[in-house]
Amino acid sequence: MADINFTALALASFIFAISPGPGIVAVLATSVSRGAIIASAMSVGAVCGDMIYLLLAMVSLASIAQGIDEIMLVVRVLGGCYLGWIGYRQMISPPLNAAMTPVSGRSLGIAWGTGFMISLTNPKVIVFYLSFLPLFIDLGAIDFQQGIKVVVVMYFSVLAGPMVVVAIGKKARDVATGEVSGRWLNRITGLMMIAVGVALIAMI
Repeated sequence: MADINFTALALASFIFAISPGPGIVAVLATSVSRGAIIASAMSVGAVCGDMIYLLLAMVSLASIAQGIDEIMLVVRVLGGCYLGWIGYRQMISPPLNAAMTPVSGRSLGIAWGTGFMISLTNPKVIVFYLSFLPLFIDLGAIDFQQGIKVVVVMYFSVLAGPMVVVAIGKKARDVATGEVSGRWLNRITGLMMIAVGVALIAMI
């Protein structure tokens, strides 16, 4: 049985989820233009897509962890470097474009499907999870019950990110697209990503 810090896992997942990216852009635009219910449905769809990548990452890493320790060492180093890289890219990124296009259609099904496809068409998500999970979980020791708990904790933690955006609506858009506030948001979330990457390598 693996020793898992679920609080740290939940917090790190939330930081990842609220970092500006394709999903947050779509949720922001939809929340402001079509309302909280449609934006919430899209958020749920995006997180469901994320969970597919999470499960793939968990299964892949568990298989590796039960085989060769040296491979997991390489995964940790490459994962830490990757998180540092995306953190750096986040820090130097300009604020989000104010001319954001909302999801088309008004039905909950279309909104959910759009969110789901936004997630599935972003293969960087699985790379993130491959980098991220070894920091918090000994995948060679995790059992089925713990695996279920990890998925549940990460589902609600990742969902909390876009739902915060939905809740504050236009104010979130103003912060994310503001020339000064948008850059500071990118710098803060980027530094957080870099910190996770450094911690991942430091644990070796």
